Amino acid sequence: MNRRFIFAYRIFLFLLAFLGIYLEIAKYGWGMLMYYTILSNLLVLLFTAYLIYLMTRADEVWKAPKILRIKGGVTMAIMITCVVYHLLLAPIAKDFYRLENFLCHYIVPLMFLFDTLLVDKSRQYRWFDPIAWTSLPLIYMIFALFNGFVLKIDIPGAKDNPFPYFFLNVFKYGWPYVIRMSLIIFAAYLVFGFVFYGIKSVRLGKNRERA
Repeated sequence: MNRRFIFAYRIFLFLLAFLGIYLEIAKYGWGMLMYYTILSNLLVLLFTAYLIYLMTRADEVWKAPKILRIKGGVTMAIMITCVVYHLLLAPIAKDFYRLENFLCHYIVPLMFLFDTLLVDKSRQYRWFDPIAWTSLPLIYMIFALFNGFVLKIDIPGAKDNPFPYFFLNVFKYGWPYVIRMSLIIFAAYLVFGFVFYGIKSVRLGKNRERA
């Protein structure tokens, strides 16, 4: 794929990610950073900025295996935002039709996914990468529970405040429900991680055949 097109695409992605985060924080305050959605979009924003910087250099370091393996983890981190929101939160959302909502939950995640699927090569991934990628949502979940029990930082618009999402509200639903929902999410995350790994491996195999 043409380098100039990739560069322009990533600048556009960066601007959309920035706009989505800016609108959310400008409208509802810095407490929005307590949401996984905003944090994962911020991760995409920063990593995309880093990729843009690397592409300004004369070398091909932006294609380095280590960089692309990290990018795979960022891809999974932002895609769980899209999937969990669409399946669990969108059906009960009262303010669904907002520009920032579509940017943070659909447009930015899907654009970053397409960038990873269509641009990156596959040989950089290792079989255990999908397991390692689960560390990001795990760390967030621990932090969200810690906030609910100890910090109690106010979360704008959260019906289950100080928990950001209903499936983490231990006080309301109890530990068995929270653990069950968490295991379902993590199992799905792990499965999709290996599916993603498999798709990239198939593309690599086809590229080798063509070579």
